Amino acid sequence: MRLALLALLLPSAALALNITGPSTTRYWIQFESNTIQWTVNTGDPSPVNVIVTNPDPKILNGDFFIAENVPIAAETFTVTNVTLIQGDGYVVSFVNPANQAQVYATSSPFQVKPPGTPPAPTAVSTAATGSGSGGTATGSSTASGASASATKKSNAVLGVVMNFPALLYTCSILAFGNFLL
Repeated sequence: MRLALLALLLPSAALALNITGPSTTRYWIQFESNTIQWTVNTGDPSPVNVIVTNPDPKILNGDFFIAENVPIAAETFTVTNVTLIQGDGYVVSFVNPANQAQVYATSSPFQVKPPGTPPAPTAVSTAATGSGSGGTATGSSTASGASASATKKSNAVLGVVMNFPALLYTCSILAFGNFLL
């Protein structure tokens, strides 16, 4: 009996697929584009079907299919013109395309708010730092809004490129003294 229970728990426990948005603090806005974000790990199932559910049948009666066969490597998906009615308790789930009953990941409950509501705060911050003896060059950037996930991956490179002249200048002073002044 214990072995059978363990066998049932192992497949879901091994998955690192995690829906990070929407969430209790990252709501959606009705009739606007809204983003689903997640993290993945090697070996997570791909592709997935994306559905939205709500336990209150007065708000949503049954599963609402968002997309089919979404590759999880993207780690983001934008839902355009969300027609869900305003309310609480919505949940995004990633399910097996061949077996909708097999749920790979579920978001925390979230709200759909009325049109005109300011976007939910989502900030992603990255930093690039280089140092040498006696000098440090640092760059950082912050992205917010629906494009945060796409920007997150390029900001570290941007920080290094934007600060390359300062880093080069600092290294030349360290190597050659004040010759470049």
